[in-house]
Amino acid sequence: MLYVQSYIKAIRYVVSLVTFKDEKINSINYNDEFYLGLNGIKTELRVFYYKKQPAQTIIIFPGASPYAENHPGMIMLGHGLRNAGYNVFLPRIPSLKELKLEKENVDWFAHCYSELLKHDKINVTNVMVIGLSYGGATLLRASLDKRMQVHPPKSYLSYGTYYSINTALNFFLTGEISYNQKTYYIPPHEWGMIVLFYNFINTININYDQTAITKILKHRINDEEEEMTTLLNSLDDTNKQFVKKILNGKINTELKTMVKQIINNNKSLLEYLSPDLWAKKVNNKVFIIHGANDSMVPFTESILLHGQLPNSTLFISFLYEHREISSNRGILFKIKEILNMIKYFSKYFRYNK
Repeated sequence: MLYVQSYIKAIRYVVSLVTFKDEKINSINYNDEFYLGLNGIKTELRVFYYKKQPAQTIIIFPGASPYAENHPGMIMLGHGLRNAGYNVFLPRIPSLKELKLEKENVDWFAHCYSELLKHDKINVTNVMVIGLSYGGATLLRASLDKRMQVHPPKSYLSYGTYYSINTALNFFLTGEISYNQKTYYIPPHEWGMIVLFYNFINTININYDQTAITKILKHRINDEEEEMTTLLNSLDDTNKQFVKKILNGKINTELKTMVKQIINNNKSLLEYLSPDLWAKKVNNKVFIIHGANDSMVPFTESILLHGQLPNSTLFISFLYEHREISSNRGILFKIKEILNMIKYFSKYFRYNK
């Protein structure tokens, strides 16, 4: 019976994903609530309640995005998992909404988990957690915190995260990934360089207007096109051409040198956040999912992560990219990949029952 139920849940979930359309977001129902963040800060919390109560809980921790719980990908997952029979909680992590890559994010994750366990709809013995993109590695780091070990989740799920800061940044610089003794090229998403320089440009010495460039990158992050263009046009040609290369992801020798300086100057932080140095300490069950055509984080990062975690299950999806369904595939290929997804998620739901 459990086997059949797990497949029913998986089918409901995968069908919700593949049929999801951004234009239908406004018709999706959810509750906007709050939880007490660090220092007692009242922090936004979005909840997708399943129609039948009580229900198991899934907490989805975000990646670095200014859209936070309003991101279409977050809403898509929340809606899909609710359709599969779960109460789904999407907490906001303020520092990640501001795209700050810092140690405090780990503290926020562990604190948020312990606070949400106080929610009257959550059974502390029946919780699953998911971390998206950058949030996947942050969540695994937070799993080592005592606050997440008092009532540990049944499992962790990492979607599209990185394994090593060094290999992830090398992908941003070159677009190259090596797998099975072959080298592949996927054009890196410009978002990676934007976030990197937004966070760390002030940690290196360069002959450019760092203050203005940081403001321009922030406008880009917040989709403030008019403000970004106005400030960009106010710069001299040297600064303007430099920031355009960052915005467009056009990596040259100069930018590569700067990235290496960023790594050296922020070694302590980057090592703290890099799973390759501590993944073996994570003893919890971890499910790993990655899109084969991900242009933000290469799928090889999840393969490497899987190889170091003591108890993990890996699935590489050739249907999905970072969030979107790959559109350049034939119908038979898509059907095959959908069936693979259903099989994987049936194992996931069955394990967490």
